Amino acid sequence: MPTVTVPRGDVSSDEVVKVLRDNLPASYNVLPGMAMGRAGFMAPHPGTADTIVVGTGANRWIKAQVTIVRRGGQTDLRISPGGLVSDLVMNTFGVARDIRNVLANAPGLH
Repeated sequence: MPTVTVPRGDVSSDEVVKVLRDNLPASYNVLPGMAMGRAGFMAPHPGTADTIVVGTGANRWIKAQVTIVRRGGQTDLRISPGGLVSDLVMNTFGVARDIRNVLANAPGLH
């Protein structure tokens, strides 16, 4: 699971959502407070304030989840691609990589 570590312990979900919405292509949906089912046919469902689903269309096949984990003086942004087999590979090298690149290069988070 790709993780981006931010050297601040106070990163909010709103900050992460703003960075994702401002820097990902317009075709991506950013859904704060939602979690994803692992299988491709599963739609996003209510999660915690620290989970964000990013995907396209109905967010069933092209999707990944960002989970915000604060510990000590830093915050881990854990990125989990959705899917089980071929869609897992596609999401790992597609949407999850896009999310990681955006979060790792966001000066506002660091």
